[in-house]
Amino acid sequence: MSQRKSITELRDEMAQCKKRSDAIWGAAKTENRMANEAETKELGELQEKMYNLRNEIAEAELIEARTGIPYGKKVEQFSLTRAIRARMNNSALHDVDAEYISKASEEHRSAGIAADSSSIILPIYENRAAYTAAKEAATGVVIDDVQQELLLPLEANLVLSKAGARMMYGLKGNIYWPKHSAVTVNWEGENVAAKDGAGTFSKGAVFTPKRLTAYVDISRQLLVQENRSVEALIRQLAAVAMAQKIEQTVFSKAAHQDNVPDGLFMETPNAVTGDMNWANIVKLEEKADLNNALFGNLAYIMHPALVSKAKTKVKDASGAGGFIFDGNGDGVINGYKALRTNNMPKELQDSADEYGIVFGNWADYFLGQWGSMELIVDPYTQGTNGLVRLVFTGYYNMGMIRPESFAIGSLK
Repeated sequence: MSQRKSITELRDEMAQCKKRSDAIWGAAKTENRMANEAETKELGELQEKMYNLRNEIAEAELIEARTGIPYGKKVEQFSLTRAIRARMNNSALHDVDAEYISKASEEHRSAGIAADSSSIILPIYENRAAYTAAKEAATGVVIDDVQQELLLPLEANLVLSKAGARMMYGLKGNIYWPKHSAVTVNWEGENVAAKDGAGTFSKGAVFTPKRLTAYVDISRQLLVQENRSVEALIRQLAAVAMAQKIEQTVFSKAAHQDNVPDGLFMETPNAVTGDMNWANIVKLEEKADLNNALFGNLAYIMHPALVSKAKTKVKDASGAGGFIFDGNGDGVINGYKALRTNNMPKELQDSADEYGIVFGNWADYFLGQWGSMELIVDPYTQGTNGLVRLVFTGYYNMGMIRPESFAIGSLK
């Protein structure tokens, strides 16, 4: 792909087009005539070219103002595969890669997380001030948001993101959401002193970072390729592995373990159980409604087996109300978004024949990430098979901000 022209070159080209256009009109005016067919065609082409140049100049000025790097300047980008190859061969990192990893490591340490000195540290979220191109203009390093960020594919693989869960990145220290009890208001006589109606504050659940790790095996032959799509593949594989483990945990029975976040199905004494029918769907919504939680990012998330059942179950005996589940793919139940994931538990209840389903306001579910992503390159474990093991480690936690916003069920 040819290198982009600078703003100065674009303006010079615009000036040349205008000069040629003026010359054509000047010649016709001097000869006291209209432009001929060839001149008219050329004038049209010049007008179109100047229109496109104006748009490109305007866009270039915006990009230059945002990045701080002259438009069209050739800059060297961070290469994940190049950094991995350096770690595989125990050789020095490229200057650009070393600078990038160093700055990511600073962010990692600022979150209170230590990393191995031989690790590759990668940013995981967008709009990271420390990594904007303007900050890196002096060294000529540009961060390619599309190719290098890990956030986008991670979110794309999370059903929680589709449901509208509260996702926060780059956290530092422990976090919590204070809770406040309702203010009370009383009727009193004309001369009776008002009672104190102030509510009370409580700290709420405290979320601390927990270590999540996953690995993928990549062929050595693939890693020697100088190809952007290879970097995209590695990023996608890492994101899928992380996303799967995150959601398996979210919808698990994990309860009060030191190193594992609590799962939504850890305690289900009041779960809605039984058949997938309209009455039980209404009961799930009723639970949220009784807790004044029927608002926000309301959605169902369920096991695919329940989606299949809901597509064949009518709302009433006559069938006039239609099927419980409407639409293809991600659909709708009773006007609310209905999503599916195989990470929902199955074989629930005494008969082990029920599947998990959750309805609620997903804005009251929190998924947080601390620091950056740590990547350890292991060329030995699968070395005899021609593979390199990439071990990814991140720090996450998740849970309900307001448990009353969710209704848990298991249906069959």
